[in-house]
Amino acid sequence: MKKKRLISVLGIILILLGISVFKSSDQDTIRKLCLAIGSVCTAFGIGSLIQELIASKVEYDEIKKRKDIEVKDERNTQIREKSAYRVSYIMNYLLWAYTIFLGIMKAKLIFIIPAVALIVIQLILLIYYSNYYSKTM
Repeated sequence: MKKKRLISVLGIILILLGISVFKSSDQDTIRKLCLAIGSVCTAFGIGSLIQELIASKVEYDEIKKRKDIEVKDERNTQIREKSAYRVSYIMNYLLWAYTIFLGIMKAKLIFIIPAVALIVIQLILLIYYSNYYSKTM
């Protein structure tokens, strides 16, 4: 719990840095980065604080134990794997469509090459993990 509070305090510090220290236009990117990371850290900290206020320590331990059982359940594992496969399958087509769209719109190569690189990386990972799991299972 102390770690979550530390993250919340870090988030508040980053927000304050973004607001007060980095004001010039030269440091606009750093300011926006501090504000974004600080907001995320603060949101996580506030969420954990609300969780502490709502659930007592005993309830929290019981919830954690039930969650561990749910995570290790075979049915839930199969559901997660199948849904991850489906999402990956759909995202593959969306990435292809995005790359083709960029090509049709005659976008600069600096935008097209990373999209193509992601497709190639995905293909390499698919081949690697298919071979890996076919040998281990």
